[in-house]
Amino acid sequence: MDLSFHIAQNGLHAGTIRQSMIANNLSNLTTDGYRAQVADPATLNGPGTQIQGVRDSQTLGTPRATGGVTDVFIGGEGFLRVTTEDGVAYTRNGQMHLDAEGNLTTSSGQLIEPQITIPDDSVDLSILGDGTVLSYDVDNTATEIGQIELTRFINPSGLIAIGDNLYVNGPNSGDAIDGVPGDAGFGTLSHRVLEESTVDPSREITNQIVNQRYYQMNLRSFQTSDAIVSRTLDIFS
Repeated sequence: MDLSFHIAQNGLHAGTIRQSMIANNLSNLTTDGYRAQVADPATLNGPGTQIQGVRDSQTLGTPRATGGVTDVFIGGEGFLRVTTEDGVAYTRNGQMHLDAEGNLTTSSGQLIEPQITIPDDSVDLSILGDGTVLSYDVDNTATEIGQIELTRFINPSGLIAIGDNLYVNGPNSGDAIDGVPGDAGFGTLSHRVLEESTVDPSREITNQIVNQRYYQMNLRSFQTSDAIVSRTLDIFS
């Protein structure tokens, strides 16, 4: 009887993890650069279904033209490197903004690293495939003002999400490898384009329905086992 309790308990725990993952994916359906989470089953060291962990899928999102002057799409491997209060972090969201000093930042305000500052007299920007940033003045004269760099990892699925579509190194991600777009192993940039979320709403809704039935089945199994134990105790009491 203990075995049936353990099987149901592990199943309920796995169902809870999956439901949280599905809810997080659906809430980021329109988040640019977001990669859908997937659950990894664990090698069984006990009865019932178990989840080893949740990781981000590394499927490339669909490019979407936006016309945004500071929007970039990373066509291939690599993350933008940013500076946070706690150190360096990484993101696939190429929707950049300008702060009060004209510095390129993420949509949440973290500085892009290396820092690139747009001149006060700039009237337009061009970001080339290799990350070179050109600023144009009123006479349409182009000035190179910096180069956007990328960082890649041997195992990007091992990165740890910290919120705001940001990641930090994890024990399984490998060391950060810095470079520029177009270098060997790195993607190139497309200007005025963003990477859409890789969440498939149809798949997530289907997963939610299946997980709900799975959770109900394990809950019913737990309740049945509890009822059997209660009746047995009544008989011998």
